[in-house]
Amino acid sequence: MSKKRFVQQVMIRSLPATDKIPEAIGYAESLWDALSAAGYGEAATAKPSETKDWYQGLSPKQKKYFNLFWLAFKYKHGKAGAAMRWAQLGELEEVDYKNIVKAAEVEGLRQLPQGQSRMMAQGWLSERRYQDYQAPQACKKKQQNSEINTLIGELNGIKILYNQSGTEALAQQIEKLEQAIHDAKRQPIS
Repeated sequence: MSKKRFVQQVMIRSLPATDKIPEAIGYAESLWDALSAAGYGEAATAKPSETKDWYQGLSPKQKKYFNLFWLAFKYKHGKAGAAMRWAQLGELEEVDYKNIVKAAEVEGLRQLPQGQSRMMAQGWLSERRYQDYQAPQACKKKQQNSEINTLIGELNGIKILYNQSGTEALAQQIEKLEQAIHDAKRQPIS
């Protein structure tokens, strides 16, 4: 708050008689000075914030795929905000960029219900909506990894039991699980 506004507020709150206005102003100014001396003075005035050009800060690879994304995304509003969100994704692998662009293409073709408008690119990226369109290949890979991790967990548990007991049946089970893990890792994703 500026000193001028502070004095005005003190005057409004105290409502001095018209013949007491000069004294009330003097009181408000001395109050301002005392508060300023105690560290409660005028706050820094708000300056217009400088806007950063997020697009220019993108790496050549990021720019390439951002441009492809922008072409694919059908709601062309807020490019600067979308570039900011793109930059916040960081450096990704080529396949990840391609998946995002492909998801934007699919999103652009999606029919919207009557009266509904498309989400802006900035929000679509920040909410990671492109993950809604994950390729089936990626889902199958995640499922395969999950199955392998389950087998590894079982293997580790049986190895602990085997180390404690030395039972031959557990050794055979360990061999079977190791073979199953090996086969699962070599199995192509279809």
